[in-house]
Amino acid sequence: MQLGRNGSTLLHNLQNLFSGNHVNAGDVVPTSELTEQYLSTAFVVWSFAHEVSTSSLHGNAAIANGHFGYRTGDYQNHVRHLCEQAVRNRDIRGPFMQRIDSARSDSLRWSSTTQPVHDFGSCSVFRQCTPCGGSGRVSCGGCSGHGRRTCSGCGGSGSHNQVVTRTRWNGRNNETYSANVRRSCSSCGGCGRVVCTGCGGSGKQTCRACSGHGFFTDISNVRSVATPWWHVPPHSGLASEALVSALKRRGAETARDLVPFDLASTAYNKNDNWVVRYTGIADVVELGLDVAKTPYAVAAVGAAVIPIKTPPIFDQLLRDELKDVAAILGSGKDGRGNIRRQAKRLFAIFQSVPVLDKALRSVAKLSKDSRSNPAPVVVRVAEGFISAEAASTFGTVFLHTLDKVSPAYSRAAWVAVTVLPTLAAFISAANNFLRFSPAHPWQAVLPLLFGVGFAGAAMLLVSPVGWALSATVSSLLRLKVPAEYRQRGRNWAPLKTACLVTMSASFTGALFGAAGAMNWAPPITIATIPIASYAVAHTSQESGVNRFFLKFLPLRPADAVLAAQSPLDTRREVQRFLIAHGYLRGQADGTLGTRTNAAILKYERHERLSASTPMPALLAHMKADIASSSAQIEPDGQLTPANKMETGPKPAGIARPGALQNIAANNPVPVPKPTYSAVSVPCSQDGTYFGSNVCSNVLLSSTYQREQQAYKAAQSRLGHVDNGVRIEQERWMDTVTRSCRDAQCLTAAFEKRATDLDSRYRGR
Repeated sequence: MQLGRNGSTLLHNLQNLFSGNHVNAGDVVPTSELTEQYLSTAFVVWSFAHEVSTSSLHGNAAIANGHFGYRTGDYQNHVRHLCEQAVRNRDIRGPFMQRIDSARSDSLRWSSTTQPVHDFGSCSVFRQCTPCGGSGRVSCGGCSGHGRRTCSGCGGSGSHNQVVTRTRWNGRNNETYSANVRRSCSSCGGCGRVVCTGCGGSGKQTCRACSGHGFFTDISNVRSVATPWWHVPPHSGLASEALVSALKRRGAETARDLVPFDLASTAYNKNDNWVVRYTGIADVVELGLDVAKTPYAVAAVGAAVIPIKTPPIFDQLLRDELKDVAAILGSGKDGRGNIRRQAKRLFAIFQSVPVLDKALRSVAKLSKDSRSNPAPVVVRVAEGFISAEAASTFGTVFLHTLDKVSPAYSRAAWVAVTVLPTLAAFISAANNFLRFSPAHPWQAVLPLLFGVGFAGAAMLLVSPVGWALSATVSSLLRLKVPAEYRQRGRNWAPLKTACLVTMSASFTGALFGAAGAMNWAPPITIATIPIASYAVAHTSQESGVNRFFLKFLPLRPADAVLAAQSPLDTRREVQRFLIAHGYLRGQADGTLGTRTNAAILKYERHERLSASTPMPALLAHMKADIASSSAQIEPDGQLTPANKMETGPKPAGIARPGALQNIAANNPVPVPKPTYSAVSVPCSQDGTYFGSNVCSNVLLSSTYQREQQAYKAAQSRLGHVDNGVRIEQERWMDTVTRSCRDAQCLTAAFEKRATDLDSRYRGR
């Protein structure tokens, strides 16, 4: 069939486009040709408006020949008048119109953006600063303008309480006790107020709003601008509807690629808009084609023979690939996972089809923002000869295939980095919320928020490791494919998901811990005992890992008692042990002086302990030492040779067994004899072991009643004056009942507390 010049060019272009995509050039056969030339018209409607830009500067920045002082009303009226001139004054539009007229057809390039018409210049006005009232200085917030503020050291009283340790004779020996004395505050000299550091005592500060100037300069710039609107009216002729759609889609800037437009006339419409009319001859050709024995009609226009009527030919040519992809996406709920599992096979199929191969390369180079909609890229590669549905399907499959064969980041690397923070967040939250009380649920809100936020911060802290590992792994994986298929790295993309997973683990751990506190689920400490025991046994005692896992092991009764002791009581217990064993001389006052530290160091060397052993751990070791020594005392009061204090050379001043017995005789520790009378302590549903079992365990109830008797006796000896013993008792009781989870731990703690109260307040 003999074709014209445009028809031959269009046929040649289509044969090159479709060839290799399951058809050859010979399978694209022309069946008919239609050509027509007709006038095409388009309009650019320019509407005029004002554009005001404002700014405020500190101090004086007045505009010459346009300043209104403090006359705000005149300034606003002037700006309003300029805005009206920008919209309605036709005289100022002359230069703009002349520029459009002289440019002729090239003016279409300016018809896609707003163009400036006239600049009226700037004007200014002064505005007084409201916070300072124009003075430039404001009252100091720290002292409320007085120049002096309340002393933070004493709270304004001029003095403060200080606890001092004193010694007195109780008729048998010297004993130490604590007393409150009133000391004059050294910060304010006893007056209760100090000079404000914020204002230096003046009571005034520079106004931050105006930087001390007291006023602002408001500047306004008014311009007249023209905004274009591209309008293509309906045409009549060959493929006129397709031509109008193509012109609207391309816009004024690229419309001349289809039709050689030139400026024809200009005029004002009834809305005072300036209308510019462009006309040109549209040279349209339409071919009837048989592609793989299927008829189609394709229309093109212009010297470059650009298709404007594009039927979805590729939907027929790629029907096998579309069916394959549709089957993968439709097989089960996880279509994305199915594509990834067959990514290598699909990648090979796409490479064998020229149009799909070109589209795959284009999708691989998309930016992060463009990946959300890859369909336009596929349509552009297919030059419009594909439906929107098919383009969207191929675009989605291309993305998932590339993420597998040419990953932009490594999921495995981020999972490996996220596992440790996630487990730590879950276990830590579950362990902390074992103390949750249903009676005070609102007290858990702040710890919950802190735990979740800390988990997210921990993930952010380790995120550079995830990025580095992901970048390394993904770069190595991308080397397996040619360079044109390699995606750009997006190694920070999984960070948001990783943070959400870690924070969710912390929240879930808090719920699990609260459930364990209410006996709805087993405590996390039970599940982590094997792991914690292994970690503690295979790490150094001084390491942070050892201390972290140590708190997940169950407390022994003695350790629970030590945990409930105050630091002062712990130091006194250590000093008593050192005095009893000859390492130290003097009174057990709880003060760690030079002699006490030297004695502790000497004991640690003798016992081969670390010099950094915490005080509670040291006391626990000493009590274990006492228990082993007591077990080796024979009936006649002598220690067996197996006692480690008797084996080997003794340090100077070490007490003999007889001395130990004398010390024990002078400091008797009464051991309560449990009575098995009727239990009078009721149970309570507070979520603790103590509250649930005190009414049914006779031994636990008796030791608790004895401790309460010792507490009441101490209060009686003090004359029922509240000097801190009540608060100390409440805190101690809350700590013990929530940390001890068996009867042995609780009875040991109650016995120790009763003995301590008796020894402390016996002489009062």
